Amino acid sequence: MAEQLYVFVDKTGHCFEDFTKKAEAEWGEPQILSVWLKKGRKFGVGDMMVFRDELTDAGFEWGKDFYVKKV
Repeated sequence: MAEQLYVFVDKTGHCFEDFTKKAEAEWGEPQILSVWLKKGRKFGVGDMMVFRDELTDAGFEWGKDFYVKKV
């Protein structure tokens, strides 16, 4: 049986771009997660939960700024 995959959806149209800018300002370099989010990369459940937490820790709200859907 194949692993269930998920994709992040930018509900606002600028959440992932704002996350990219915030990450670059904080760490001084582009973060691979930003690239993956903007490109629509598919994630397994474990990675999806970790990256969801990174977005919420950065101040973005689940359901308001972004959500995740099964693919």
